[in-house]
Amino acid sequence: MLRRTLPIPVIALVLLTGACGSDTDGAGAETGATATADASAEGAACRELLGDAGVKWLESGTGGAGTVHMKSRHGLEQARSMLSGQIKNWEPGKKGIPTYAESDVCGVTADSYPGSELALEYRPSILPFDAPITGSTDSDLTETPVNSDVRLLRRVADGDDVEYIVFVTCKLPGTPAQQENAVPIEGRMTDTLTGDDSERDRFTYLLHSARVLTGELGCQNKPVVPAEPPASVK
Repeated sequence: MLRRTLPIPVIALVLLTGACGSDTDGAGAETGATATADASAEGAACRELLGDAGVKWLESGTGGAGTVHMKSRHGLEQARSMLSGQIKNWEPGKKGIPTYAESDVCGVTADSYPGSELALEYRPSILPFDAPITGSTDSDLTETPVNSDVRLLRRVADGDDVEYIVFVTCKLPGTPAQQENAVPIEGRMTDTLTGDDSERDRFTYLLHSARVLTGELGCQNKPVVPAEPPASVK
């Protein structure tokens, strides 16, 4: 999902998290205690999408007494079914802008920071993979090309809300050849939880989630999703 402006209308995207600090108040601050991630079944998709390193990043970024809670409204199987069904309904040359439902695959909260959250969402993109991405007067966009399969986008909207977005080509079996470029996978992460100043951390775990999800989808083109963003991302 993407709550942003591109060459066509506004589009909604996906969410994630990270941070650290020292003996102060506020998201991302350490208090000397160690946060732990709950192991409930409803957070299984979060743990798989973020990976072990991502879960440790969350625990570190929400340092302090309490538990990090991970929930998945849509598990990986539900996300796979929802995304693939929408993509397979796409037809070349069809008039109008498609409407795609988002898959909320991960939401993270922490006892230490009520009201803060990291969120990760995926959906088919309404924009082709090779479409130029342009901003508007209410947003600041920074795009980072990665390779022929992956694009990264950082968007700052009014109120300084930041979205970290990934686009990945994914050709599904039984779809027209044009589908690979016309309907990429779009993921978005938002984070008001960790207080992490590093864009690199957030994009790293967003890319990890994209690798996991495209693996679940069984993309025929086998997109190359790197473990880390380019060196230009700090």
